[in-house]
Amino acid sequence: MQSEFPRLATTSVVPEFRCFAYPRLRDDYPFPLGWRPAAADDPIDAVVLTSALPDHALDLILEDLADPLIPVVSFMPDSRPWVDAAGSEHLAWERAQAIQTRLRELAPGVRQSGEPADILLARMYSRNRGLDAAYSPGDRDFIRYPVAGRLEDVAEIAQGLVRQGFLTRQFFDRIHVCPGCRSARLSVREECFRCRSPNLHEEMMVHHFRCAHIAPESHFRTVSDFECEKCGRILRHIGLDYDKPGSVAYCDSCGSVNDKPAVGFKCIDCSAKYDSEQVPSKDWYSFRLTPYGVQQLRTGRVAQQQALRAGPDAFHVLLEQANREAHEFKIPYEVVRLTFTKAEAIKAENVRLWDMTLNLVHDAVHSALREVDIVRQDEDDSFLILMPNTNEESARQAIGFVEQRLETVLKADPGLAFEIADPRQIRRIRNEVA
Repeated sequence: MQSEFPRLATTSVVPEFRCFAYPRLRDDYPFPLGWRPAAADDPIDAVVLTSALPDHALDLILEDLADPLIPVVSFMPDSRPWVDAAGSEHLAWERAQAIQTRLRELAPGVRQSGEPADILLARMYSRNRGLDAAYSPGDRDFIRYPVAGRLEDVAEIAQGLVRQGFLTRQFFDRIHVCPGCRSARLSVREECFRCRSPNLHEEMMVHHFRCAHIAPESHFRTVSDFECEKCGRILRHIGLDYDKPGSVAYCDSCGSVNDKPAVGFKCIDCSAKYDSEQVPSKDWYSFRLTPYGVQQLRTGRVAQQQALRAGPDAFHVLLEQANREAHEFKIPYEVVRLTFTKAEAIKAENVRLWDMTLNLVHDAVHSALREVDIVRQDEDDSFLILMPNTNEESARQAIGFVEQRLETVLKADPGLAFEIADPRQIRRIRNEVA
């Protein structure tokens, strides 16, 4: 039987591609030119779904794949993010071959790498698409990157690749997240300022011209009339006897009345409730390969860059240098740890205030120290400072300058505390990347 598919390969040498079809295709199925079923020991070049599969069945197939770059295509409509093409047989075969052709353009070191950053770049290149963010209500982050397939922590990996020059980024959206469980599935609602209940209703205010009494509309209504509770007169004509200048939020739980309700958040995943000032936000981006990134993928230098990135950071490199100089030339140095004892209390009251405080702490610390001093944020409420060619007395004096600068620029007292590291603590810091 002659194949019903057009010839997908245009070169004189037709590459060979092996597919795993599920459910299995019939023996006389007219495969496109260059394609054949994979034998038991063959590597697989594409997974072809020939009928609609439930999520658990597709998950089992994908978990068995050793290669995260293999295209998955479907003959049936399928909107799941890790399906590369769906809707027709011709489209499925064409897309699978296009992806495999581009995969074969990658350097072997990239193609065979198991590093998440390499996998992400290779998927972007082979799919010939940007790493576009998309809303995904089923995910705790509320955001998914379909091109990334089943990779996790995609945004963090991509941000690192931006710093390496492999990707550029474009702002997508700002999503609020739960301070407790970090889920983005939040219910935003109007709440009572007093009891924080969402059991509110809006009620018009009535202004009686004659006696100047102003109250909610329900206070004027009786069984049969509309009369002022203050002077007892009947109100008949709006615009002549009274007007309605605005509305208020009335709480049916505690009876409080306010001109505007509060805004609150409730986490759908952990059921925690927060005021709007307590809820942080996270910025999400879409990403594109740079020409430099494409070049590195084809030449195989990405793996070299990844190896460099996995090494010690600048702080540890300079710390090792300072330690060698202390032994060789007796040049002293000090390592100081700054902590903020009130950080958790500030975050619990107003997480945005802590974010602004931390930003000012960065500026104040850098401006109060010498240019040769190295600062690294060790944790959310902790900084490490390396002070080359410094003794303990000078280090304490420098921290005094930091304290003065923080008192000048900060509105909230973060509870600054500091500790000069002893040799045992310095050894522990040095061993963090050993």
